[in-house]
Amino acid sequence: MAPSAQWISTTSTNSSEPMPRFFRIGIFTGVVGLILATVLVFSLAALRMVNVAQDLLKGQAGFAEELEMIGTVDLLLLGIGILIIAAGMISLTMRNIPMPRGLRFHDLHQLKSTFSSFLILIMAILYLESMASLKQLEMSANTQPEALLYGGLGFLAVTIGLVIFQRSGTHHRADPKVPAPHIQG
Repeated sequence: MAPSAQWISTTSTNSSEPMPRFFRIGIFTGVVGLILATVLVFSLAALRMVNVAQDLLKGQAGFAEELEMIGTVDLLLLGIGILIIAAGMISLTMRNIPMPRGLRFHDLHQLKSTFSSFLILIMAILYLESMASLKQLEMSANTQPEALLYGGLGFLAVTIGLVIFQRSGTHHRADPKVPAPHIQG
């Protein structure tokens, strides 16, 4: 057997076929990138919270700080979603990670479907943030309420597409009493 085609003994969670080493290295690299992205997003959210807390302590809290907190919640949800995707990738391909029943993934479609749910929630929060900022836009002379309408229609179109994606494919939830079919060699 050629050195470049060596097989490793670890198998994926959904197959009894061995996984090539380069595939595992690629997945590991992607997971490390996702974890770094999570750290970055959580750091940005922490910085935003510190800025809002400073304004609150100075007594300068207002509408802008409320919008900042909405954006912070959005960043936190994005970080949680990225972290769940990273853990799901590891659980699906490398080793079984103990996860709550609702976050046990049996195939890649199920993992992508969960992430699309996070995307819908994040888009809803972003749209809420833009609607809340409409109060400030009304005060300026260059307001264009059509932009908010078009943004809402875009949000609706993407949401419908993601919901159709979630409904397509086979979703099978395993019996919670039966462990995932993960074989470690």
